[in-house]
Amino acid sequence: MIRYAARTDTGKRDGENQDATGADPDHATFFIADGMGGHAAGGVASGIVKSTLLELAGTVPLDHAILRAHEAVAANGALQADHAGMGSTVIAVQLTGSNCTVAWVGDSRAYLWRRGKLQAISCDHSLVEGLRERHGLSDAEIREHPQRHMVTQTLGLGNPVPSRCDIRLRAGDFILLCSDGLNDELTDTAIAAVLRANPTPDGAGDALIAAALEHGGNDNVSVVLVAYDGRRQGDPATPRQPGTVVLLSVVAGGSVALAVAVLWWLLYGKH
Repeated sequence: MIRYAARTDTGKRDGENQDATGADPDHATFFIADGMGGHAAGGVASGIVKSTLLELAGTVPLDHAILRAHEAVAANGALQADHAGMGSTVIAVQLTGSNCTVAWVGDSRAYLWRRGKLQAISCDHSLVEGLRERHGLSDAEIREHPQRHMVTQTLGLGNPVPSRCDIRLRAGDFILLCSDGLNDELTDTAIAAVLRANPTPDGAGDALIAAALEHGGNDNVSVVLVAYDGRRQGDPATPRQPGTVVLLSVVAGGSVALAVAVLWWLLYGKH
């Protein structure tokens, strides 16, 4: 069984929680959707993303499932006037053995936690990320930029093109997914410090939410942590290496044959 934790909190803002977390451990698929578009419609959008991705988990590639979620959100917005203009970000991960696929639209993020170091996997679809590439804005400048929340791609609006990254996991790796309610409040250095002090998905999930709330909690905040222990999905807790029994049998058989040959030579080889 894959070890994971999913946590979400409304934060200190008014209104409902428009974030949605999703997990299908049977298909090793996990995600966060961050809705936008008014008091109620944002929650509708993220809910549609959640139901679509859970329905499609393990049946189509992750980026294809995200596009299907986009179509579902757009269709709902077109049918209901009070949902017009709603949208959602999404960050999703799927594991197949040690292969990890991350796909996203918007500014929810994915990180790799490996051997005490935090590394960004995703790159925000946002205005300030474009400014970083063109003008070399620093992380500090981006955190203070008045348009830091303006996304350039959204599910349900326009024609989003999901980004995708494939990586090979190692035993002990964590994948961290989060909505911007986490990284708006905590720097990457602060996130790493929390992960270093909390080595389990459940402990890290609780601690990250608590830290975001302590540092302001100005938005809904969600985290999903997935631990990779080096086993393939469905393997037993203490996997036997392929070929071990056969190898031992061959070695044992060879030893017996060698002993018989030596004995024969001692008895008859000199005559």
